[in-house]
Amino acid sequence: MKNLIIIIGTILLGTTIVGTFILGDGENSLKIAAENVVSNGISAIDSVYEEGN
Repeated sequence: MKNLIIIIGTILLGTTIVGTFILGDGENSLKIAAENVVSNGISAIDSVYEEGN
């Protein structure tokens, strides 16, 4: 019974972490961080092309 409670608690904790940090819409989520990295990369590439012309 104790092992079952530990397993259920671990699953609940895991789903909370995934839902909050990875899939969340807040500033601290990995989704927003990835969008920021892509945006900064595109801006850097655009600036290189603009300087070349």
